[in-house]
Amino acid sequence: MSLLDEHKAERRARILAAARELIATRGFDGLTMRHLARASRVSVPTLYNLFGGKHALLLGELEETFAKVTGALARVSGKRFVERAFAAIEAGNAELLAAPRYSRELIHVFLTSAETRPLRRGIEERYVALMAGVLREAQATRAFAAWADPVAVSRRMFSHYTHAMIEWAQGDLDDEAFRTATSLGGCLMMLGLARGAAARALARRARQLQPKRRTPERARVRKGG
Repeated sequence: MSLLDEHKAERRARILAAARELIATRGFDGLTMRHLARASRVSVPTLYNLFGGKHALLLGELEETFAKVTGALARVSGKRFVERAFAAIEAGNAELLAAPRYSRELIHVFLTSAETRPLRRGIEERYVALMAGVLREAQATRAFAAWADPVAVSRRMFSHYTHAMIEWAQGDLDDEAFRTATSLGGCLMMLGLARGAAARALARRARQLQPKRRTPERARVRKGG
């Protein structure tokens, strides 16, 4: 990387960090490029040169998040597919929960703004492709059903993850319940298609993740009143 590229990367990182802080405190609608330029110590033209506008900032943030998820997968390269699949899920969870106020605002913007629709579709396709790659590797080792379509399974997993994410953003799930919902949902979806040791590993995870059942206390019956 050249010195110019290093400076550019440093400015992008500084801008995104400032954008997270401002969005968390002001909301996305309250973010202005002038405020962001001041907070990140760059000029307004520099912001537009590096990102192109407010909604393009979201793409920059998603690119960083995606890079961290792919990095988490790379760190477990060569591991069994169950570990790789959950590395991706857990990395996504960690990114959302690291800055909850910002993440909730981001989810709200994605759900309510028509301008973000192409971004939503693009990020879905990338995550689906990432997980589908993990499942294809599992098929190659006969750890996953050969007849199953990895893209179709990955898309359903992404839909479930999105649903849990919305519930968390609305306050219906706390952080721990969100982690459990995303992990257990992915586990159960893969469990029916996994084979051999992978199926046993997923079954163990599912038992650990599912909520504990409460057994009603048996009424004590005393003889003779």
